[in-house]
Amino acid sequence: MRSRLLTALVFLLFLLGALLPAGGQATQTPVLSARGERLRWTVAEESTSYRLLTETASARQITTVEARATTPPPAPGESVTYRVKAAVNGSPWSNSVTISYPQAGEAPEETPPASEAMTVGLNAGGWGPSAYADVAGAAKYVRLESRFATDSEVGAAAAAGVSVASWLVGTGGTIGAIDPVRYAAEVVALFKRYGKGGTFWVGRKDLGSQAVEVLNEPDGSWFWSDPNNYVAYTRLLKAVHQALASEFPAAIRPRVLAFWGSRFGPGWKALGGLAYCDGVTVHPYGGASGATGGALGNRASVEEAHELSGKPVYVTEVGWPTAVGKPATGDSQQWSEAQQAANVSSFVRWARATGFVAAVDVFGYVDYATNNWYGVERRDRSHKPSFAALAGA
Repeated sequence: MRSRLLTALVFLLFLLGALLPAGGQATQTPVLSARGERLRWTVAEESTSYRLLTETASARQITTVEARATTPPPAPGESVTYRVKAAVNGSPWSNSVTISYPQAGEAPEETPPASEAMTVGLNAGGWGPSAYADVAGAAKYVRLESRFATDSEVGAAAAAGVSVASWLVGTGGTIGAIDPVRYAAEVVALFKRYGKGGTFWVGRKDLGSQAVEVLNEPDGSWFWSDPNNYVAYTRLLKAVHQALASEFPAAIRPRVLAFWGSRFGPGWKALGGLAYCDGVTVHPYGGASGATGGALGNRASVEEAHELSGKPVYVTEVGWPTAVGKPATGDSQQWSEAQQAANVSSFVRWARATGFVAAVDVFGYVDYATNNWYGVERRDRSHKPSFAALAGA
């Protein structure tokens, strides 16, 4: 018996050695993308050093880059193919990306900068229509729950020049109990009124929204009795996607945003859910402990969501509370008001530079409860430094 067990163990070790690279560690393949002539890639092997492979019709070169972004020297008149890998033995090469450089003296093709592609907004619902004149000083976009879909609310926002970046439909209950057909009909009705081209905008400047968020944090037991109900969630995505596709022209069809989450996203992805969404949402709070990582927010979760879904990422909540001396929240430790402002600015700069983050909505507008002081305003409605930081972002 002992000899058989030993033989089996040797065989398993042999198999493991065959599956793993020479270093004996599992590998990560970086995902390479380009915006204009700027290259960026996702993290691999937790490395800070990468090898960049540059290939033209006549030459091949490998250089080292101590970052996850670079702008290679231009090669006028040539098409150059790039690949990247972590500077670790056995690390695999990324996908290839080709940049065609114009001839010397030619103007390059116009590429919209990331700053035009990404919106920056504020979670600001529930403070009444009169709040929007104030909100407009910090952000021109807000994230709103569907319960605030009223003419007075939307009209006051529009009068202040504020648009609804995305409507959140579904904030708690039982996912499996939601009737997909009725849910989809609710979404259609909302956008027929307040979406792009909606009846509310007749005679007004059209500031209609073009994105719907399907449920808030459906992986959380703090909101849902059946978190991680991937089957029911995928049914909702499918029903909403099909209903919107049949009711709206392609040019103004609202985008369907699906919540990702480290386990939740892969769960509904495995059921084919990616076919029914246009983007994924994440809430990358920094966590209730730690220093630098908390200040940065959970940027790795944003990168992972994009890498695994291949979709644009919508950060519909991220924030840093300022109740210094009080307990941490479930999502974050406490920060000084100056630190909060710096964290907001830093996160928005980083998100804009990724090229794949489509929106950042800061949480939130006004402080509440004993330690949930996430607001860019204090409870007396005075502005914190983060109000100006958000406006600057």
